[in-house]
Amino acid sequence: MKKHVCMSTILVAALLSGSAHADRFESLWYDGNAEISTYRLSEMRYGQARENGRRIMVFVTEPMRLSTNIKPDVKLPDEEKIDVIKLNDLRKFTTGIYEYSVMTSVFASVDESKEDIPLMGTMKTSFTSQEWCGTVFERMVRNDETYDGVLYSYFESEGETTYVFPHNKNAESEDNLWLIVRELKGEILKPGDSKELPVVLSSWTRRKRHEPPRVATAVLKKGGPQKVSTAIGKMDAHTFTWDIDGNVTTVVVEKAYPHRILSFEEPDGSRGEIIASRRETYWEQTKNKHQKLRKKLELPREEEM
Repeated sequence: MKKHVCMSTILVAALLSGSAHADRFESLWYDGNAEISTYRLSEMRYGQARENGRRIMVFVTEPMRLSTNIKPDVKLPDEEKIDVIKLNDLRKFTTGIYEYSVMTSVFASVDESKEDIPLMGTMKTSFTSQEWCGTVFERMVRNDETYDGVLYSYFESEGETTYVFPHNKNAESEDNLWLIVRELKGEILKPGDSKELPVVLSSWTRRKRHEPPRVATAVLKKGGPQKVSTAIGKMDAHTFTWDIDGNVTTVVVEKAYPHRILSFEEPDGSRGEIIASRRETYWEQTKNKHQKLRKKLELPREEEM
């Protein structure tokens, strides 16, 4: 029988799992590289599956200035900054004649010295969608007691709007669940267990539905072990799901650290499978000679675009 746990504070006790987890996190995530994983993407849009897509998930650690929620240009004293892990999550696909380029950035706390901010808690999200009709931008930042958001849309009915949600120290962005299920700071659930947490619905999900932001309850569950075959090899894995109002997202996660995301399926039928994964200093790999690295990541080269 599955155990169901109702959360009163987000994941904190489960994530504080000892020095072994901290040492493993620091040895990998402060090694000067970013993790880049590429996925073959089938994106549902306008009622049809777009099978030609790519999803690219880039994970990297960096400091954030507490007063601005922005990456500083200078080194700051510890009391003025917080260490975060950032996910830049890109989706690229075509709909008939024109392309979509969607990017969600999520910044989650990995700083165990900040006792008033939960480990892996959402510090900021930003979202952009570009396509031939126009551009949409949304940003949500964590303040002392609230998440404050802004939305700029090319639709008049949405216009330029702001919103505020109390976070009560335990609300999350659904976009941050892609980081949380990787259990980078230690196990958050035992196989078969589940827990509830309040979430602000995913920016891209709301964009596709043209829904305003709202807080809902997600039921996060962890499944048992399984073996999966992927384009990067056979490996042990387990499945996480989160259910929001009967809409279930399924994510298959590598069992071994660093628990990479291997495949996923979303409530509208969008799905993807990993096809490449590397650790790179991509911000230094900007020369024409670095084009060859795109092949290793299963990305089109310049002449193919």
